[in-house]
Amino acid sequence: MVYDWTGQRTRRIKMLRTASITVLLLLLIAVPALLMRYNLIHYHF
Repeated sequence: MVYDWTGQRTRRIKMLRTASITVLLLLLIAVPALLMRYNLIHYHF
């Protein structure tokens, strides 16, 4: 592509990769929290 010479495409790929990793981490954190809030998972301490 045209952006290969300026390195903008690789920067966009890195941004997409980091964004996807952060979204996965947020889902891993948010899903058990929501399940605990709605009492779908019962933890017995």
